[in-house]
Amino acid sequence: MSNQYTEENLIRAASFLPSQQEKEQQIADLSASADPLATLLYSDDRETVLYGIFGDLPDYDNPEMEDLWDEVLKADPEEIYEYCFRKGIDLFQDDGKPVSGWRDIAVMLKAIDKGILQLA
Repeated sequence: MSNQYTEENLIRAASFLPSQQEKEQQIADLSASADPLATLLYSDDRETVLYGIFGDLPDYDNPEMEDLWDEVLKADPEEIYEYCFRKGIDLFQDDGKPVSGWRDIAVMLKAIDKGILQLA
């Protein structure tokens, strides 16, 4: 199977990560929050990336989505990286590490492939 995506039309997951300025603002917001621990727990780059790419998060209450998570979790990470790349998503940041939520991205792509999830 060949990759139909070129650098011009490849979605770069890292482009949805907050900038350094946005991260500093998040830290300031945490300090001012009535419940900083809860704010910290519910704010992560994973959601930012997933909403940026798909406009949604995986619904792991759905047994089919849970099965896809298990499939992705058991798979060799290299196979998942390649799968996502073939589907048009580059999972890697400039430092060479995958974005947080890279497995969730794969689950969403697999759900689309299997017709479990449809994007508008």
